Amino acid sequence: MNESKGTGDDSSFLKTLAKHIAAQLEERAFCVVFEADLDRCWPSNDMEPTTRLREIHRFAGAHGWSAAIVDTGLFGTRVIFQRLEPDAIGYEGSLVAPR
Repeated sequence: MNESKGTGDDSSFLKTLAKHIAAQLEERAFCVVFEADLDRCWPSNDMEPTTRLREIHRFAGAHGWSAAIVDTGLFGTRVIFQRLEPDAIGYEGSLVAPR
């Protein structure tokens, strides 16, 4: 996604990220977003980790996606977004097994 290297406000980065994820999910079952792009929307040095995770989950849920957040330590955080199926949301945006 790395096309937005200039300055901008968080909302323009969020809109760009949402468009990118939506386009990817039209072509495949998931979209992986890496630390550099996440940091534009949710700066890790300006946010508490729990707040950052909550905001990423909120963003995903608002668009009908799930967000699996993986912190790989050395390589930073990455998020795997997937389109949610109806009735697949459990506590705090987690996926639950269908009944």
